[in-house]
Amino acid sequence: MDKQRVQDLVRNYSIETTVRESQRIERYADLVRPGTPLYIAHVPGTSSDDTVRLAARLREERMEPVPHIVARRIESLAALDALLGRLVKEAGVTQVLVVAGDIEQPVGELESGLQILESGLLEKHGLRKIGVAGHPEGHRAVSDDALRAALAWKNEYARRTGAELYVVTQFTFSADPVAAWEAATADINRLPVVVGLPGLATIKTLLKYAIECGVGPSLHAVSKHAANLTKLLTVAAPDEMLVGLAEYRARHPETRIRGVHFFPFGGLKRTADWVNRIVAGAFEFTSDGTGLKVAV
Repeated sequence: MDKQRVQDLVRNYSIETTVRESQRIERYADLVRPGTPLYIAHVPGTSSDDTVRLAARLREERMEPVPHIVARRIESLAALDALLGRLVKEAGVTQVLVVAGDIEQPVGELESGLQILESGLLEKHGLRKIGVAGHPEGHRAVSDDALRAALAWKNEYARRTGAELYVVTQFTFSADPVAAWEAATADINRLPVVVGLPGLATIKTLLKYAIECGVGPSLHAVSKHAANLTKLLTVAAPDEMLVGLAEYRARHPETRIRGVHFFPFGGLKRTADWVNRIVAGAFEFTSDGTGLKVAV
C-alpha cells in the first residue's frame, strides 16, 4: 500500500464537535487547519441559540460550520425556517447535514430528513450544499427497502434541483460493510460518499456509542476485545479502517467515496491530532500492512 493513498483519503477530512465540547476548546484553529468542515452535532440539551452561536464562532475562526439539522428535534417548519435564516445571516453557514434523528418520538411535525428537503426552505435560504445520511449497516428502526427508496429519492432530488448533495455514512468499524453497501446501491446512487469513522476513543466508549447507534456486523471488530476487561480502557484508533478504505479505493477507481468524516465522541483534540499526523505523512504501516503506526 502506498502511503499517498491513505493521505489522499484523509486529506480533506471533516470532524464533529458539540456545544458542550466547545466550552473546553479555546481555539479550534489550534486543532484543525482553516477551512476544515466542523459539523455541529445536535445532541440533547442543545438549543437553536447554542447552535447559531457556535456556528458563528467557527466562521470567525475560519472554519466551515456544518450544523446538523435534525428533523425530529425541530418543532415545526416555521421553526426550521427561522433557524436556517439565523444560521445563514448570523453565522454565514453555507452547508448543513440533514438527518431524521434517532429519537423515537418527534418533538413536532417533522419525522424525516426528506420532509426538510421537500419543504423548499433550504433553497429559500440559499443552502445548496447538503449532507444526507447513509447507512451501510442498515438502521434498527428503518427497513433496508425504505433506506434504499430514500437514497433513490435523494438522488432524484439532487438531479431535479441541482443541489450539491453528498452522503455521510453512519460510523462503522470495518471497510467491508461500506464496500458491500456501495455495490448494493450502485444502480441508484450517484452522490459522493463521505465515510463516517469513529475517532480515537476507549473500547468501552466505542461499544457504548455503537450499541446506542445500532451499528451492525462491524461491531464485532471492537466487541472481540471486550472479553478482556483490562482492554476496555484501551484507546482504539480507526487505522485499519483507513487502510481498508484506501485499498478499496485503489482497487475500485469508479468508487463514489471521496473522503472520511470522524465522530470523535468528545475527543476532538486527540482525534484531530492523530489525523493531522497522517495527513502530514508522519506514519508507517504495521508489519502486516493492515494498520498504521502514527508518530507521536
